[in-house]
Amino acid sequence: MLKQFIYPVFLCCIISLLSSCSASFYLVRHAEKGSGTDPQLTAAGLARAEALRDSLSSKDITRIFVTNYQRTQQTAEPLSVELGIEPIMIYANQTDQLVQQLKAINNANVLVVGHSNTIPVIIDSLMRSSQGVTISETDFDNLFKVKISRGTSVVRRFSRTNYGQPTN
Repeated sequence: MLKQFIYPVFLCCIISLLSSCSASFYLVRHAEKGSGTDPQLTAAGLARAEALRDSLSSKDITRIFVTNYQRTQQTAEPLSVELGIEPIMIYANQTDQLVQQLKAINNANVLVVGHSNTIPVIIDSLMRSSQGVTISETDFDNLFKVKISRGTSVVRRFSRTNYGQPTN
């Protein structure tokens, strides 16, 4: 009798778990950079990269996306080293291709390190509406999160926090 009750409940739980999933996307602009065509991070930028690691190390990040510029790669490096994740490099001018890859992700937490002109586009694309995000040239401390939950319906949530030392 108990077996007849437990099996259907167990089956319903499995179906429920399989039919609902979520993905959390953490998005940041690269940390403070030097000058030049492809500058490295400054000392403040390296400290911010460590603060990003400290902020996200417990978030079960399984994928990290960076661009072909040193500043995004260096921003992600402390977290990627700690978690043992090889970052996936996308060319900065291929934002549409990156968005398509992100939209295909289920049941994962992802870090995207981009630029002041690409992060707002990625956020809007994931949210499927404008979120009014602008990032100034002196703004480095925003940590954006887009959570997409899929089940009987799709729920999208957007939030903004800060990490590291305030930049403004």
